Amino acid sequence: MGLFSRESKKRRAGGPGESGADAGPLRRADLEALLQDLDAGAKYQQALLPQSAPQVPGYDFATYYRPARTVSGDFFDLRPLAGGKLGLVIADASGKSIPAALVAMMAHLLFRVQPEPDGPPARVLSHVNRLLLGNIRRGTFVSALYAWLDPSLHALTLANAGHLPVVVWHSRAKVATTHRPPGPVLGVLPADDYEEAVKEETVPLEPGDRFVLMTDGVNEAMAPGEREFGMEHLRKHLKSESDTPSATFLKGITDRIELHRGGGDQSDDITIVTARRLP
Repeated sequence: MGLFSRESKKRRAGGPGESGADAGPLRRADLEALLQDLDAGAKYQQALLPQSAPQVPGYDFATYYRPARTVSGDFFDLRPLAGGKLGLVIADASGKSIPAALVAMMAHLLFRVQPEPDGPPARVLSHVNRLLLGNIRRGTFVSALYAWLDPSLHALTLANAGHLPVVVWHSRAKVATTHRPPGPVLGVLPADDYEEAVKEETVPLEPGDRFVLMTDGVNEAMAPGEREFGMEHLRKHLKSESDTPSATFLKGITDRIELHRGGGDQSDDITIVTARRLP
């Protein structure tokens, strides 16, 4: 029988013949089983993530993923598409811990099995929204950003489902811009309405330009006194370190987050995907 068998439920409720001495060890055993289940869930989540940075001609990629707890409501994916393009998704399920992790895993898989794997970003988001509807609890949703990187045209085409914007550092102009075309979160709006609402934007990438995709665990990282990390730290880091290798750039920004937190607990999952067009 499983952990929540009829007999085990009776024991935890203090059924006949149970002593107080027996109840303690049973609760500890249940806790240990739960922790093992969480660890197994985290391993499943990790197995779905890309295990290495993609090799895209002319681009240098790096990724970072750090759950705040054992399992995460964040996910990202990087998948080759037809014509040499690369599909990029970064997403964050609403809520915390196990419920958020279950929705995140469902959404992650739906991005992979939606019926138009090489479709344009807005259409992919529409497909995933349609598949999520009716399969997640009312009030639950997923924010996501889906993009194509086309290395032949050196352009990033993106659609946004209520997620943070893409931040692009323009090397020649020495300025950072944010790009967030309109689009509702996934799993709430009826399919036809969603398809009408979600839009796309294409951002050209010149030599030396860098783009950053992230979840709100970055900008909402808390310092003592509840001061958020915000976007200004990222802009400063882009200005000073954007021409470094992506792995170095990424370590620098995560070090800044750690310094900002001042030893405090990580309040939310953190996921970052960045790439630089090589000069």
